[in-house]
Amino acid sequence: MPASPHSVELGTILTELGSAVRLVSGGSVDLTRPVRGAAVWVPGDPVPRDPAVIVVCTGLRRGVEEVFPLLEAHDSRVVLLCDAPVDAEELDATTVADNVVGVVSVGAGEVVASVARSSQSVEEAVSRRLGALQRSLSLALADPEPVPALLTRLKRVCNATTALIDLHGHVVHATGPVPRTLLFDEIASTKADTQTLDIDGWHGLAARIADPSSPDEHTGWLVVTSRRPDFPDVYATSAVHVATSLVEANQRMSVLVRKQERAVRAAVLEQALALRRERYDAELAARVAGLGITFDTEVRVAVAVFAHTPGGDRRRQAFDSLMDTLAQMLSAAGHPSLITARGNGVTLLVQCGVGALQRLLGACERELPALQTGIGRPVAAIGGVVDSYNDAQLAVRTLRSVAQEQRLMAYEDFDFATRLFADVGLERMVAWAEDFLKPLAERENLLAGLRSYFEHDQNINVAAETLNIHHNTLRYRLTKVEELLTINLKQPAAVSSVFLALTAIDLTRQPGAFKPRASRSRDELPAGEADTAHGAAGFGDDGRGDIGVAFGPER
Repeated sequence: MPASPHSVELGTILTELGSAVRLVSGGSVDLTRPVRGAAVWVPGDPVPRDPAVIVVCTGLRRGVEEVFPLLEAHDSRVVLLCDAPVDAEELDATTVADNVVGVVSVGAGEVVASVARSSQSVEEAVSRRLGALQRSLSLALADPEPVPALLTRLKRVCNATTALIDLHGHVVHATGPVPRTLLFDEIASTKADTQTLDIDGWHGLAARIADPSSPDEHTGWLVVTSRRPDFPDVYATSAVHVATSLVEANQRMSVLVRKQERAVRAAVLEQALALRRERYDAELAARVAGLGITFDTEVRVAVAVFAHTPGGDRRRQAFDSLMDTLAQMLSAAGHPSLITARGNGVTLLVQCGVGALQRLLGACERELPALQTGIGRPVAAIGGVVDSYNDAQLAVRTLRSVAQEQRLMAYEDFDFATRLFADVGLERMVAWAEDFLKPLAERENLLAGLRSYFEHDQNINVAAETLNIHHNTLRYRLTKVEELLTINLKQPAAVSSVFLALTAIDLTRQPGAFKPRASRSRDELPAGEADTAHGAAGFGDDGRGDIGVAFGPER
């Protein structure tokens, strides 16, 4: 290696070599001695003339006497012996004289490279060290648990305790004990991106971790602390900044991975919900199984809708947040799931029972917005997913219409009428109800009287009082209903027919908004809604609004 225009102190080179070098000089060593490079020397070569160049000896075979020509030359030299059969006892103070001699346990090429690195300019050295630091810390991203691995590497680099603290002051990961309360009180009191810490004998640095989904927000802090009064130095500060950027990069990659996985799972669930005429798809069942859901144990479809729909720009963010929270909640509890956004909420296919899902929703109530959740019947095969979905939709409609204070309803909670709607198909029931009640379409006073009559257990006096009319007026209206519908409200069959028809209407729209559709012939019904030889198949085309159930030949 030629002499460098930049000189460096001998102590810097010895530090670069570290434990690989062992000095055998008899006297004191001047560590401030300037060095400008290194030259490889083998026995028989001319002795280098420049005393500021380190002589790296290699190829020694016979013993220590082969280096005597170097040690006896004029001027004091730095001599490093590589791969030499030399015992330190053979190099006494007389032999060494004014030279600095060391035995090195690495090859000559590595010694020369170490000298070259140490001889770089300040800018080159800083750039090299920062590059090496970033490469070293970046290797942690390949670990199965990248953040804990990164904190461990950062601990070794800084010789200090490292920790990741979230927005609530909880320690997410730590490599040792940290004064969590003291640190959180300090770092939460300012919005600075980086803070120097000096609290109760603890010294360190805290860097904010940016939120990948919202650049103006943050998810917590990366904290490095030590009891050393001179901590942190410039190198440790650089390491913390590099590690912080890597934590943020890991979070961004995690968000992208979650979004891609969520998209795949949502696509598979949408396919399952779209099954109509052909109720079994072996390829789709295999894809669902590949995502962790089997039908060996209980599987349900749940529909969770916002009790208060977010508006404007917050709608998309609210949906994404809800889906992420539910996915993390179910994953942490060990329940495989598929989630997709539909209508005013999200739809889930989850491998767990009603009780387990209810407990999870209750435990995470603070993290979730106000929801109304419907849970469908158990799913035994891929073809049953759409039935369970229809049940869940019907449960949500029931909650919104007649049980607004209730937050969850499952298929098992359905009363007789609602279960009838579930098994026949709500859309079909609504079509029948509208046709049955068509004579009352423009007679809202008659409909209001009929509703009040059933809402008050067929007590005419109480129903009339609620409507602020005379009881004889209500009797007249009910008589007109009987005439128009050609029924007798004293007959059980007539009572059940009217009650079921009103219930079907009210489950799909607010009371009082009944506007019957025109009667449709069999040919005008949507595909799948016409009667078949085997039963009813009440499904729409897009699978988003219908609540029907298909009865195939196998049932």
